[in-house]
Amino acid sequence: MRTFRRTGLTLAAAVVGLTGLVAGAGTASAAPQSPFVAQGQRAGLTGTQITGLQKEVNDFVATSGGRQVALNTVALSDGSAMVLTVPGESRVRDLADGHLGKLAPGNCGSGNFCAYKGANYTGYEFTMWKCRTWGLPGSGWGSGGSWFNNQTRGIQAVMYGKNMQWVYTTPKAPSGDPHGNWAPVWFIKNC
Repeated sequence: MRTFRRTGLTLAAAVVGLTGLVAGAGTASAAPQSPFVAQGQRAGLTGTQITGLQKEVNDFVATSGGRQVALNTVALSDGSAMVLTVPGESRVRDLADGHLGKLAPGNCGSGNFCAYKGANYTGYEFTMWKCRTWGLPGSGWGSGGSWFNNQTRGIQAVMYGKNMQWVYTTPKAPSGDPHGNWAPVWFIKNC
């Protein structure tokens, strides 16, 4: 299972990989590739998918202030993460582990609350693991959506509106809703 906390190890490995590429830049070997490109290749993505995904990540980083920690994952400054879908796919998957990855919501790691922009666990995945109140990042979450509560058994999340008025309390973990409604929700207290 993927947890956001493990993604920090991926970032460290990426930094080591980039350092090695810079150190070997003067050798007559093949052109260096980012470790994120290598992740995509190991996961069986095409060059077009990798390029498209990297553009989406770059755009998201530019607007969110986050930092890329895997080919399809952006760590946000508040300790959460946004996992983006691969172009041509509807559900996010963990590309950091070098496998094809589990599809959402099966990739929502133990201890996390995951919000999905689309119904049936599709679209971007907003992963929350620290116990706090989170604002939904970005815009356009709209009336569709879904969520999966994979926190410690029995923990409930509470959703709030624009003025912090109560909207909904989830059933106890583990639980999920493939047909949620983000329209009235602005904030989520995941624990």
